[in-house]
Amino acid sequence: MITNNKKRILLCGANGYIGVALFEYLKEMGFEVFGIDNEMRERNVINIGGASLTRNSKPAQFKLDISTEYKELRELLQGLRPSVIINLAQQPSAPWSFVNAENAKETQRNNLVGNLNVLWAVKEVDPSIHIIQLGTAGEFPDWLYPDGIEVPEGSRVTVQRNGKDWTIPTPRYGGSFYHLSKTYSSLNSDYACKIWGLSITDINQGIVYGHYGNTRFDYDEYFGTVVNRFLVQSIIGIPLTIYGKSGGQMRSFINILNSLQAIELLINNPANQGEFRTILQLTELYKVRDIAEMIRGITGCEIQFIDNPRVESDENTFTYANKQLKTLGLQTIHMTDELQKLVELVSSKKDNIIKEVIMPKHSWR
Repeated sequence: MITNNKKRILLCGANGYIGVALFEYLKEMGFEVFGIDNEMRERNVINIGGASLTRNSKPAQFKLDISTEYKELRELLQGLRPSVIINLAQQPSAPWSFVNAENAKETQRNNLVGNLNVLWAVKEVDPSIHIIQLGTAGEFPDWLYPDGIEVPEGSRVTVQRNGKDWTIPTPRYGGSFYHLSKTYSSLNSDYACKIWGLSITDINQGIVYGHYGNTRFDYDEYFGTVVNRFLVQSIIGIPLTIYGKSGGQMRSFINILNSLQAIELLINNPANQGEFRTILQLTELYKVRDIAEMIRGITGCEIQFIDNPRVESDENTFTYANKQLKTLGLQTIHMTDELQKLVELVSSKKDNIIKEVIMPKHSWR
C-alpha cells in the first residue's frame, strides 16, 4: 500500500456530516487539509426547523459554492495545488428533493453543476489531481439488480454485440431526484476520464450512521438517516416508524469511522490517470425491520408501521460485490457493536431533541 501523509487535500463540503468528521480525521492522520463549504446543509436543516443533536464544528477555511463560483474554485486550485480533491459538497437528502419543484431543481443544480465545475477546474489547472467524489449505493436500485444478480464493483462492464466485446459504464439509475443527480454526475465523470485522462474515484456509499469527533448528528425526516433517526425516537418514546407494511427494504450501511478509513485508503491508493474507478463503499446489509429490532432489544422501545411516504419496494433483496476496500485492508465495524454506544450518546443529548421534525410530512407521490 502506498502511503504519503504529506498529500495536500482540498475537501469540498467540509462542514457537512461526513465533511466535519473527515476533516478532523485526515488532520489527525497527518494530512494537510483545506476545506470549503457553502453552508447549504446548515441552512436547510434550520429552514425545516431542525438542528444537529450534537454540537458540531465548522472547519472549512473558505466559504465557497463550487456550483456557482467557478472562477473562485479554479483560482483556489491554482493557489493551493492539492494532490487530491474530495467532493462531498452535495445536497444529500432524497426526501428533501421531493418537497417541491424548487427543492428538486436545487438538488440537481447544486450536485450536477458542482461536480461539473470540479471536473473542468481540474482539467484546466492540473489533470493529475486525484478526484474522490461522493456518489451513492442508490445509483444501483433493487429493481435494476433484483435478487440473484450481484451489483458489480467496477466502473465498466463488457457486453457482446455482433460478435465483439464492448465496454460500457456499469448500469446505473436512481430512486429519487437526489439519486439521479448522483447518477448523472457519475456518467459525466466517466466521460471526463475518457476524454481528458482524469483520475477519479467514485464512492458509491451505503447509508452512513454513527458519530465521530465534532460532527453533526441529524435525526429529522429529511437529513436524519434511518439508524440515527430510530435511535432518537427510541430515547424520547416515539415508536420506531417503519415505512411500509413490513420493513423489508434491504439497505446497505457503513459506520462513519469506516467511511473515513475507507477514504484514507483511497487517497493512499489513487485511481490511475484516465481511470474512472467505482468503489462500493459499504460494509453491511440490513433490512429496516432488523435495525428496528436491534434497537428495541437495547431500549425496549415500540415499533410502528406507517404508510410509506416514499416510492419504493416494500420487500427487496440484493447483494454487492464490495471487495476492493477489503483488499486494501478495511476492517468492518459492525452495527451490532456500535448501537449501545450510540444509544448512550443520544441519551446524553436528550434535552436537545426537537420532536416536531421527526415524523414525515411530505409524500413522494
